[in-house]
Amino acid sequence: MKNIPMVMMRGLLAGLIVLGAVSAARAQAEAVSESNYAVFVSQREGAAELFAINLQTHQVSQLTSTGRGHLIPSASSGSRELVFAAQEGSNFELFTAQVASAWRSRRPTLVGLQRLTMNGVDEVSPTISASGALVAFASGAGLELMTVNGGGRQTVLANDGTHRDYCPALSPDGTQVAFVSDRSGVEEIWLINLATGALRQLTAAAQPVGGLNWSADGRQLVFTSANTKTTLTGIALADVRSGSFRLLTDGGDSSPALSPRGDRLLFTSQRDGDAELYLLSLNTGALERLTHSAGLDDGAIFLVEPALPQRRP
Repeated sequence: MKNIPMVMMRGLLAGLIVLGAVSAARAQAEAVSESNYAVFVSQREGAAELFAINLQTHQVSQLTSTGRGHLIPSASSGSRELVFAAQEGSNFELFTAQVASAWRSRRPTLVGLQRLTMNGVDEVSPTISASGALVAFASGAGLELMTVNGGGRQTVLANDGTHRDYCPALSPDGTQVAFVSDRSGVEEIWLINLATGALRQLTAAAQPVGGLNWSADGRQLVFTSANTKTTLTGIALADVRSGSFRLLTDGGDSSPALSPRGDRLLFTSQRDGDAELYLLSLNTGALERLTHSAGLDDGAIFLVEPALPQRRP
């Protein structure tokens, strides 16, 4: 892929963006299975590693044991693909792996581990499209995009040394990236259209501090916000069309993720004195603590895949 001209790279990525949009639309048309599993990062065994948790039984399974230290993962909803950052030497590089197909009936495991980048500089905050075809991430160059196998890498928003752009979140259909930026003078959530490069400020006075995560239908974004009535952070939900937002929690909470149906919220909180995982029902307001670990638990994401098609009689 390194020898492919830039014009051809852009054409390849444009085709994948369209493919991602079609795949996402098809996934929305089909029934999506509501997940009872999540993947998260924990330091319960020392170095930060990836773990899976059964949201019903709270049983935890360790997925990696590298001693490298991992950052918050991202998962596609149209496949079992995971992408995450892990420490390699003195910096963080990007990796991908798949959750083994028997994850629902057996203890979850990872297969097909592949290193995507090898640059000697930090590459962090990776997110993956619903189709599993595209990955967006942050690096010293700015906000970047590439295919899930590491090809066609290009900068979609360059680091100009003037603005601080971080925490990219690729939309489920792969057509736009949400990110936090101070380009309006204060930090707000912005959107960049990957086909045209057009920028749009989404929020005003939202005080985002990271943790951007899309809803499965691409209509909403959850994020960590400092715009609370306390000195603690909370979780806010923004409408992608209007930019309006509302606060969902304010107990020292961060790293939110919405369930496929949008009725449950996973997040990290220090409300009980330690960074643990919580599950909130947005319909009933019921709050459940999921983990009880001496080490940090953070960055939980729902592990989902499309429901199996129903057989016709």
